[in-house]
Amino acid sequence: MKILFVDTTTADLVCAVVCDNEIFVANTPGAGTHHSELLCNAVQDVLVKANTTFDELSAYACAIGPGSFTGIRIGISTVKGYCTAVPKPYIAVNCLQAICISARCGAKGSAVIDAGNGYYYADSAQSPCLIAYDDVRAQSAGRGSATDYFDGAVQLIRSRYRNGQLDGELVPLYIRRSQAEENRK
Repeated sequence: MKILFVDTTTADLVCAVVCDNEIFVANTPGAGTHHSELLCNAVQDVLVKANTTFDELSAYACAIGPGSFTGIRIGISTVKGYCTAVPKPYIAVNCLQAICISARCGAKGSAVIDAGNGYYYADSAQSPCLIAYDDVRAQSAGRGSATDYFDGAVQLIRSRYRNGQLDGELVPLYIRRSQAEENRK
């Protein structure tokens, strides 16, 4: 198993080749708004570290959100481009699930990601939602940037691949409308 993983949903840029017993990483913490400039070089760096090629990969994994709208689109479109050139199955990674795994939230735990403007993206029993910073659900939730929940994402990727839970498509996980859509009202 060799899976290329890309996460551009937060200010961190995370790129890795996840193998059965090994992980090769090319992280750029605090990449901010430079994901599109740095991503392809990070992918090339991690492939070199893993001594592998696109042809040798088993699948592509990509963080689909929630998170930065532009970051989500950059990651998904780049991975889809790689898949067009060298077809492989997808594994869509829900960032809130990865946080819960990393923080060992358990079945009743929760996770939040900063959505800006006084809100968090949060998981809930029904579906992901938007909550205010002062919402009681945010106070004991697992949280973090992409580098903080990386171990949860790796566990999720390995588990889904081993169980044959592959995705035919990468679909962004948007919880609210983008700022541009809000401004058009």
